[in-house]
Amino acid sequence: MKKIKLIWDFKCLESKKTAEHFQIHLLEFLKNNQILNYTSKVELVNEHHSINFLIIDETDIELIKNALKPNRAYLV
Repeated sequence: MKKIKLIWDFKCLESKKTAEHFQIHLLEFLKNNQILNYTSKVELVNEHHSINFLIIDETDIELIKNALKPNRAYLV
């Protein structure tokens, strides 16, 4: 099964807090849609740029892509 890494960028003074808040809603979305096989994390790129990434199975990509509109996606 192919894995896809989805990335959401947050660029602002409070980027880490914004990414952490998004993480809460992302995990709720995954739970509500019964997506169980994933890895998700918040990373600080620099003081004004944080990312939230989600690694999922290729089969779950359409639901998440259409609902949550990530900024970038890569094959893992």
